[in-house]
Amino acid sequence: MSDNYIVRVKKRPWYEWILWLLWLVLLIFMAQNASASGAELESRAALIFWISFVVWLLAGGVVWFVRRSR
Repeated sequence: MSDNYIVRVKKRPWYEWILWLLWLVLLIFMAQNASASGAELESRAALIFWISFVVWLLAGGVVWFVRRSR
């Protein structure tokens, strides 16, 4: 039995790669600030950064999920 699979890779525009890279850098920045604020016992700042981190993480997941069918 012959199973032929075709993998099609859709090329993305250059600016989309830059936007995803900026999103990743922003996530790393917020996670680092949240952990540093927690280490300095700044609980309010750490909570704000962790909530922002989760919101941006979910936003990226939603954007990926919506755009994956294109």
